[in-house]
Amino acid sequence: MKKWYLLFTAAAVFATAPVSNVRAGEIDILLDKLVDKGVLTAGEARQIAAETKEDVRKEVAAGKSDTLPKWVQNTKLKGDFRLRYQMDHAKSSHNQTKNRQRGRIRVRLGLESKVNEKLLVAVGMATGLNEYTTSNKDTIRSTNQTLGASWSKKPFNLDYAYAKYTPMPGFAVIGGKMLLKDAIWEPGDLMWDTDITPEGVAFDFARNVNSDMSVFLKSGFFLLEEISSSNDDPYSIHIQPGMDVKIADGISLRASVAADYFRVRDFTLKGSSVSNTGSYKSGDNSYAVPMANYTNIMPALELKFSDPFKAFHINVPQLRLFGEYVRNFADIDPYSGKSGYMLGFGLGADKVAKFGDWVLKYNYARLEKNAVLDILPDSDRYEGKTNIRAHEIALDFGLGENTWLGFDIYRAQLLTAPRAPSTVVQVDWNMKF
Repeated sequence: MKKWYLLFTAAAVFATAPVSNVRAGEIDILLDKLVDKGVLTAGEARQIAAETKEDVRKEVAAGKSDTLPKWVQNTKLKGDFRLRYQMDHAKSSHNQTKNRQRGRIRVRLGLESKVNEKLLVAVGMATGLNEYTTSNKDTIRSTNQTLGASWSKKPFNLDYAYAKYTPMPGFAVIGGKMLLKDAIWEPGDLMWDTDITPEGVAFDFARNVNSDMSVFLKSGFFLLEEISSSNDDPYSIHIQPGMDVKIADGISLRASVAADYFRVRDFTLKGSSVSNTGSYKSGDNSYAVPMANYTNIMPALELKFSDPFKAFHINVPQLRLFGEYVRNFADIDPYSGKSGYMLGFGLGADKVAKFGDWVLKYNYARLEKNAVLDILPDSDRYEGKTNIRAHEIALDFGLGENTWLGFDIYRAQLLTAPRAPSTVVQVDWNMKF
């Protein structure tokens, strides 16, 4: 009887006031009054309040709330913070040892809004620099920010801003400054630093062939520089067909062959790590002026095994094996080297989500001098240079929900004399929100 009385009273309140004006606090006041009059006990009031709030939360999450505008219900805010200790140990060309220790941070904030059923708009901000300098050799593609400089304010820049239009299931058009994963698939980071956010337009297509196989095609046209004095700007074109195959229960394969054309001959490109033929320094900044247009072909594959050591009663959720090979067909000095490869494996969870989850990763990379443009490779691996070989081993361990520790070690050296070996150690505390 009390419950029906409460429902009747609540219905009267909602019927006599605009829905948009009814706030959670008014429901609490109503429940308090009913407790005072003996209609409800305090425990019943708390239970009804909790159920009401949970129903409201579900309505908002499903975009079905009448009290909030649709665009608010369809907008998501996300972000992450990383606190890092980094130690760089390197030997110069004169065999002199150089050590550097740094405290570093990375902050990223992202906003996604579903405009309608087919259109998504996303904007993201991140820490990082906009130039390559001799003291911060992470290049302009890094989102790391070094602490210091007498507590000065740190740069916070536009990381991405794009629209994603999905006119039909399995096909999307992305335009703007986008996330790399939407435009390009790569199991490692041989050619592309994962912090790169390409600018232009991309097309993402995927289709099931049968229950055990699907195919995909990623392609795009990307702008590299805008030259005000010319209509002839440098650009790149990416085409990447691939497939996903279920080989057996718990065994899957993803493979692709990517073709990238970079129209860059004689253009000045920012963010060079001064590795390619035609790269140079100017004052405190570095630039690339390629002597040829680059044409890269990169086959890649990833093989996954679920619970691979089950027969030995060893609990490892997943084993991942991957490989990449890249070849540059540009008309450039063949003796300088125009190829590279990466081999690696991963063990553990698919991703760290809770306490005790772990992921162990190892890879070996080799990039010859003109294998890829030196504005592209991982900025943590020998400062983003080509003409290198490098080992990387990394371990992530979950501390709790949305937080984990990371340990990452790079050991690299130049392919040509002087070898100048370098070791980078990174200890990270990661938090997602």
